[in-house]
Amino acid sequence: MVPKNLGKVYYQAFKVKINIAHTVALLFGFLFTMNCWTQQIVLNQIDSLIEHKKLTLAGKLLNNIDTLNLTESEKAWYEAMNGRYLTLKNQDDLSFKNLMSARRRYIKLDSMARVSDINLEIVQLILATENTSLDYAPYLNEYLAYAKSQNTPAFSVKAYMQLGKSFINSDPSKSLSYFKKAAKENLKTSDSLVGAKIHHSLGVVFAEHTAYLDSALFHYDIALEEYQRLNLVDYISYIYNNKASVFKKQGDYPKAIQNYLKADSLPITEYYKNNKKLLYGFVSDAYEKNEDYQNAMKYLKLHLAYSDSVNSDAQNTAIFDIQTKYEVEKKENENLKLKRNKTWLIIGLFVLALLSALSYLAYKNQLSKKKIAQADKEIERQKVEKLLKDQELNGIDAMIQGQEKERERIANDLHDNLGSILATIKLHFQNLKIRKEHLEKQEKLMFEKTDSLIEEAYQKVRNLAHVRNAGVNSKEGLLPAIKNFASKASLANKLIVEVEDHGMDQRLENSLEINLFRIVQELITNVIKHANATECMVHLTHHEDNINIMVEDNGIGFDPSKVKERQGMGLYSIQKRVEDHDGQLTIDSTPFNGTSIIIDIGLK
Repeated sequence: MVPKNLGKVYYQAFKVKINIAHTVALLFGFLFTMNCWTQQIVLNQIDSLIEHKKLTLAGKLLNNIDTLNLTESEKAWYEAMNGRYLTLKNQDDLSFKNLMSARRRYIKLDSMARVSDINLEIVQLILATENTSLDYAPYLNEYLAYAKSQNTPAFSVKAYMQLGKSFINSDPSKSLSYFKKAAKENLKTSDSLVGAKIHHSLGVVFAEHTAYLDSALFHYDIALEEYQRLNLVDYISYIYNNKASVFKKQGDYPKAIQNYLKADSLPITEYYKNNKKLLYGFVSDAYEKNEDYQNAMKYLKLHLAYSDSVNSDAQNTAIFDIQTKYEVEKKENENLKLKRNKTWLIIGLFVLALLSALSYLAYKNQLSKKKIAQADKEIERQKVEKLLKDQELNGIDAMIQGQEKERERIANDLHDNLGSILATIKLHFQNLKIRKEHLEKQEKLMFEKTDSLIEEAYQKVRNLAHVRNAGVNSKEGLLPAIKNFASKASLANKLIVEVEDHGMDQRLENSLEINLFRIVQELITNVIKHANATECMVHLTHHEDNINIMVEDNGIGFDPSKVKERQGMGLYSIQKRVEDHDGQLTIDSTPFNGTSIIIDIGLK
């Protein structure tokens, strides 16, 4: 017999099942959300730990991250942090792989700001490893293009800093120019740490590539003061190491040893083994030069011990890579077993095989990349040669136009300054002839006025002749001539013109000195006429076989792209003079932000 309330019993049982399923679903959803939220917190902690060089704890947390439960943006973030961590641990090959993977993910996510940051990290990594099979130029060019599109001083500072570092060994003069540009841009950001790093870099250029070791110490001391204020132990250690190298070059070995030992006493965290290996080698060399052979041997042993340790680490890199892949695969398999989904395992193996194939293809492609780059450089060289030939064909016309412009300017000066005065003199003498009957009464006044006007006309002609004949005194040379002209410009135009020189102790070939003087004279004249500036700085640098001229002002600036050729004959004339010496002219100016003009001329 069927109970009357059987339908009610079935209904109640069904309702209980639904409530249990709903509760379980909510519980799993809550646990999943909590897990994602927890991993977000851990990723933030890792980022902060790496920033402050707390590498031991950062490494443990990185290994504990469940990468399968990360979103695509979190995976990119994780790989970028892992790349920075591995760089600081001297595992550059693994770092490069992580940074490239993060870059690909960010490109897919259209996060170009993060792609730009990683591009700069890749450039720094390639330059640091000096790997000739890798070309940093594409990543640097991509970063520069993004920085230009953002029009942000902080991005420009990074770009100029990286360019300065790129040329620090191949072209120190150009490196100095870019570091100075970085310093100028950094004034708009008030970032004291970046300012200290710029001074640090300038110190390295002066110390390693010029004879101006005192200038190197000057910049090092500025950087050291800021590092100490911020308690940046690693950077303080680098400064002491750099200063010690300068003292060693100066032959002051006790002072060099003192600074090396200061560097050794600091608890550095980044690149620990490599830094210790290099430092102990430097200390041993300083003791040997100071004829303290006992301490020289002591630190030589320490240097060799750390060298063996670094080499051992290099040998274990491949083993560590295999072990890491094994651990990742093991963790993935465990997660897959917990989910009881064999399909994902097959997909994972397929993806692994596909990535391996892509890695192999990328490796094969990299072998031919250098040849392709060389071919591109040859094409670029041919383009430059063609451009130079075209410019040479227009050279004669440009020179004639310059001469016509100069004649026109002199004619205008004579007409405007001298013509009106002579016309007035003529009028006075006509009055003298017409009014002879009243001459006795007014003769003294008329003669005095006429004499004054003749004197003024004489002085005008004398001044014009003096300006045209200004130039380089054969006995004094280029630098005194420029300083003399700057002094006169300062007195006459309510403009302060200062001259700063480096390596200008020796005389140059006479015709070159005259041309360089005319260039600087024309640049200062342009500042007086057009810039509405109160300050002008002239930098002259002679390094090895290169002359660098930089003229900066705080005037109203201009847009170089909008200056027509006839309107800018002054700049056009300077450009022609520079090209005659196979030099290069760069204009950096924007409206209301002053103007910097940089000229590089080779002496060979």
